[in-house]
Amino acid sequence: MAYADFTFYTETYHGDTLTGDNAEKWLERASDELDVYTFGRLTDAFPEVEAHVIKVKKAACAIADALFNIDEYKKAASAQQADDGSYRGAIASISSGKESISYAVNSVTSLSFYAAAAASTEAQTSLLGDIAAK
Repeated sequence: MAYADFTFYTETYHGDTLTGDNAEKWLERASDELDVYTFGRLTDAFPEVEAHVIKVKKAACAIADALFNIDEYKKAASAQQADDGSYRGAIASISSGKESISYAVNSVTSLSFYAAAAASTEAQTSLLGDIAAK
């Protein structure tokens, strides 16, 4: 069960990254990440003080935003197969003779934290840990 819902995300957290269609997925995953960082303590002893409950929900929203953005960078940096069987994505090079297309691997070169997290599991863990700690 997600610690926050889309109503909280939009009205209290004032998030604008997630949509009604994908919020449940990302808020659920964010709650799972919070459980990892808290060693499951929230499932056994969820806060009763309203101010603490709001902080947990805001942390879930912040992590959901980060997970969504990391996923977007991963999609942008990788070749993806379309419905028609062709590949689309980060192309490193194209040759004409005998037709050759090379796709870039980990081509995320942006200085964004999300780009770094998309390229490295270690960076993702560090970013999500920092967000959870705040």
